[in-house]
Amino acid sequence: MKKVLLLGDSIRISYMPLVKEKLADIAEVTGPADNCRFSAYTLWNVNAWIREAGNPDVIHWNNGIWDVFHLAPETGIFTPLEYYLYNLKRILVQLRKTGAVILWATTTPVWTPHPNLDNGEIDAYNRKALQLMQQEGIGVNDLNARVKQDPAAFISADRLHLSEEGKEVCAIQVAERIRNLPLFKE
Repeated sequence: MKKVLLLGDSIRISYMPLVKEKLADIAEVTGPADNCRFSAYTLWNVNAWIREAGNPDVIHWNNGIWDVFHLAPETGIFTPLEYYLYNLKRILVQLRKTGAVILWATTTPVWTPHPNLDNGEIDAYNRKALQLMQQEGIGVNDLNARVKQDPAAFISADRLHLSEEGKEVCAIQVAERIRNLPLFKE
């Protein structure tokens, strides 16, 4: 059975059990119990998470929502864009060492207004991350576009995390994107 490693923040944590169920017939789905938080935190921990996963065949990964977070109005974005992209490149180097198929998931939007996050900034970071992933030949799973189809239904009352329906639609999209990889058609 193939192994799938899911990396990401609390959004990933919330849909992961559903992805496990949806792929149970073809893959063992795993991911760190830890919230992968911001890109520098993922960079620091990624090799340990890969070791724990044990030779994944597929890695589905996101960083972003923590990176664009404003801790306070005067502090600005937590991870400036150039550092974010630098961290993504360095994480990608580590992920590639596994030989796994890598999929990048876009950062999901928030319900506006949000006191610490801005969809315009999320979109800007997503655009730059998408450019990087395209240059690097990495497949993309656009969860942002999916959640934007109905934010009122897919985002919870906290204006950040997925609702139950949002978890379900994201899990369906993640599972379908993975299931449709050529790796699973062999």
